[in-house]
Amino acid sequence: MTKNRVYTTDICEIFWDERGFIRLNFLETQNAYGLEEAKRQFDIALKITGGEKSKVLIDTRGSNALPDKEAQDFTTNAPLRTAEAIIVDSLSMRILSKFYMKKNTNNTVKIFSKEKNAIDWLVNFIVD
Repeated sequence: MTKNRVYTTDICEIFWDERGFIRLNFLETQNAYGLEEAKRQFDIALKITGGEKSKVLIDTRGSNALPDKEAQDFTTNAPLRTAEAIIVDSLSMRILSKFYMKKNTNNTVKIFSKEKNAIDWLVNFIVD
């Protein structure tokens, strides 16, 4: 496991939060968010956790990096997540996140507008 390093891709920063989850902070960027980016994020998460299931916090605030269809399909079906909290501050990200939440059957996903609420929910989420 490499839980003491921050990884940066074209779209986000990814790191282990010591409260017990992987955190993805989406960057303010116009870079394309395609399948290769989605796979890169997944590979980094695997590196961080050593292949174990984990909780994930996705902070999309300030970003307009919208994944294309292939990236959406890949992330929806990617394994090894037990719960995901998504922080949004724009209508486009909220709509995309709701679509993702409905499509995702692998784990529990919840959308938040406040970081504190997202972290509290994620930290207290009990895996069955």
